[in-house]
Amino acid sequence: MALRRDHARLIVFCDRLAHATISGVTEWRGEGDDHYKWGRAEGSVSIGARDRDGQPPYELAVFNGDGEKVEEVVSALVGDDPAEWNEPLAELYRVARRSALHADEIIDALMNTLPKQGGDVAAEPGAVTAGRRSR
Repeated sequence: MALRRDHARLIVFCDRLAHATISGVTEWRGEGDDHYKWGRAEGSVSIGARDRDGQPPYELAVFNGDGEKVEEVVSALVGDDPAEWNEPLAELYRVARRSALHADEIIDALMNTLPKQGGDVAAEPGAVTAGRRSR
């Protein structure tokens, strides 16, 4: 089965949007029920897990500036094989979720509370360091 032109275009769109999200150019927000949204004045994009469980199948919807749905694509099988757009949808879902939940900022903040590897750490009495309790 040949890839439809609209699906091919949405694959490119998903790839570009995922790259822009990873680069920090776009920022997503949570819409509840395991769906995430990014928008501009021209329109918006929503991606989420169709079953609201964080797992495939994923669904992408594109809306115009008035909020009307103009395009959509859902993870699918083509015959017995995964559709070509499944992986781009899954990747976009992962990066949109991380963006909306501010995962990188949280990880960075938590990492900054930890000692650097190989650095001197003055352990307080009773603290566990490298599997040993200091005295």
